[in-house]
Amino acid sequence: MNQEEAAENSDKFGEEGKAGINQFTLTATLVAKSILRYTPAGLPICEFELEHDSEQLEASKPRMVKCTVSAVALGVAANQVSGLEVGSLKNWTGFIALRSHKSKSLRFHVCAVREC
Repeated sequence: MNQEEAAENSDKFGEEGKAGINQFTLTATLVAKSILRYTPAGLPICEFELEHDSEQLEASKPRMVKCTVSAVALGVAANQVSGLEVGSLKNWTGFIALRSHKSKSLRFHVCAVREC
């Protein structure tokens, strides 16, 4: 690692070496959702699946991208998702986290839902 890379990494990582930014935004279609339920603390929660289909540039070459993403929303965002119809195309914003402490699979935690 050269000095320039080290300086860049010091801006991105704290003293413990942990990244401070975890933001994920995706334009996707709601393809499935669970019924709205509540956590033991009384927060609304909704689990759902999103489908994304686009063309992206990778190494200056076009690449077709299709994926299904497992997602969850709590609070106000959960209420928003539960009111949407399957087939709704939206801009979804949030962060990525492990599904559980024992899992290695990721899940998209949606914090905001916006019109495209």
